[in-house]
Amino acid sequence: MQPIIDMAALSRLAAETGSSRAATSFVSRFTDLLDERILVIERSFKSPDQDQWYEAVEGLQAAAATAGAGRIQATTALLLTPDQLDAGTALGLIGQLRSDARVFTMAHSALCEEQAFADRLATRRPA
Repeated sequence: MQPIIDMAALSRLAAETGSSRAATSFVSRFTDLLDERILVIERSFKSPDQDQWYEAVEGLQAAAATAGAGRIQATTALLLTPDQLDAGTALGLIGQLRSDARVFTMAHSALCEEQAFADRLATRRPA
């Protein structure tokens, strides 16, 4: 099973953006848009335009990889295997994406709180 938060991916993102604060901001924006992205995937699945489906799923997969959302990335990979994907399976995986999104959002929130606490401790002056 994939980790909820891929810390190696977050480290790479922090290195690429130049700061952990910028990386956290990217991931926060990613979590803010998760529900909307999943809705787009669900709607595009019901659409006859398969390109729209693949673009929506691949877009979420790429963003999840960057944000360190390992489970979301793994679930989107399953959605991109057309030979194994029937309507019931796809809808089940979309439901799994919703669950993955909630868990990732909670984990990210906890990580942000942990970082804020560590920052407060680091700036605290000794008595």
